[in-house]
Parts: sequence; C-alpha cells; structure tokens
Amino acid sequence: MATITSFSTGSPGSVGQTLTINGTSLSSATKVNFGTKSATATVVSATQITCTIPSLCAGQYNVNVTVGTGTTNALPFFYAATPVVSSVSPALGAASPGTITVNGSGLLNASAVTFGAIGAGTSVTVVNDGQLTVTAPAHGAFTGCLDTVDITVTTPGGTSTTSANDQFVYYDAPAVTGISPTTGAADTNVTVTGTCFDSVSNVTFTPTGGGASISATSITSVSETQLIAVVPAGLTPAATYDIRVVTPGGTSAIVAGDVFTAA
Repeated sequence: MATITSFSTGSPGSVGQTLTINGTSLSSATKVNFGTKSATATVVSATQITCTIPSLCAGQYNVNVTVGTGTTNALPFFYAATPVVSSVSPALGAASPGTITVNGSGLLNASAVTFGAIGAGTSVTVVNDGQLTVTAPAHGAFTGCLDTVDITVTTPGGTSTTSANDQFVYYDAPAVTGISPTTGAADTNVTVTGTCFDSVSNVTFTPTGGGASISATSITSVSETQLIAVVPAGLTPAATYDIRVVTPGGTSAIVAGDVFTAA
C-alpha cells in the first residue's frame, strides 16, 4: 500500500513552488491532492514524488496522493500567501534608524526583511500575520542627502512586491558650514549655509560653554544648502552660541563656523 511520510521541501509553501513528498510505493502516483484541488505528480522514484503547488487560500490543508485507483494517507501542509507590505512606521529616519514596524499581510513566517541595497534587517520579531518589527541596517556612506529604499519581506510564500507603501527614506545628517551675520540681537535674520537641510524641524542656539538650547523664533527653508533662522529672545548679550540644525537625519555637529554672538 502506498503511503506518504514527510515533505522534504515546499512546506510551508506557496503557488508555483515545488513540493517534494517522501513515502513508499509511489511509482504509480498521478496526482497530489490539496483538499479539493489537485496538482500533477512527477515521480522521482518509488519513495519520492514532486508537484507544483497550485493557488490556494492561506491555511492548512490535508495532502494525499492518488496512486493507481487509491489514495495514500494524508499529511498536513501549510499554504503561505505571498506577503504584502502595506505601510512602515516610521517611514523615514537617520543613518541608523533603529526599530521599524512593518504592517501588511502574510507576514507570519517571515524569514528576512530587506532594506533595498542597504541589506537585511536584524532582530525580526513577528507580532502576528499583519505586523512585524525589525532593526533596520545602518546606511553607510551617502551619495546624496536622501536615500529611498523598498522594505521587502520574505516568507515561505515568497517575497513581497515593491510599492510606494513599503518605502523608507534614510536621511544623511545635516552639517553647518557658515552663518551670516555672526552677531545680532533678537529678531535678526541669520542665513545658515551647509548641507542636507532636508525636512528641517528645528534650529537651536546652544551656549558654547554648555547649557540649555533655545530654538529659533522661526525657520525659512531656502534650499537643501541654505535656510534663514530668526534669532530668539532670551540670549545673553555678548555670549556665544553654536547654531545647530535638526532634521530626521540628526543634529548638525558643532563646528567653528556655526558660532553666533548675541548682541
């Protein structure tokens, strides 16, 4: 009597993948039955056959094999749907952004989460079929100030198709190269020049000797390399301050060219 004992490959699996079935007396196998759906059996030997997994709904199926006029015993097979990424949070961050939440479907058996050409994330934690968390890989050197990548998820059901919904934007850190004027009273417009002034959220005046920062009264973005910051009230006359720019990429480092003297 023909029997099946195990699956070598393909379980869990998805449409188009190869399921390898081991057993006994399988030389006359003709079909592999997935519930009410069937696939053509390819005989490898008396103890092994293969088939191409048909399209099914996600879930568990009892699989048996038609051999001659009879059928074998059944084994449980798990069909994994192709994963889909519907959103990521946060969707932007610094060169080392930390933990990212990925939402979608078919994520339950995720084996890898990849951030475009940057590489694979680490510490993948599956919350449920619709959500997982992952530590994003660090970006490394930038060729521009922004780098948009697709986050893809790989499961036994395949790899998610890329779309605008799965995109994450890496931001290079801003840098200040100069300010003009270098001294002034409250409400003075200071032109700040530098690099990577993308999505600027704050410009701060930090005492050079240490102390609490004070945010600019207002910020006007001119370009990726220039902005105008209005000097806030509350600065100590004759004291010096480092002007620092804050973006999703981080806060600009303190340099000699960012020092402003309050009048």
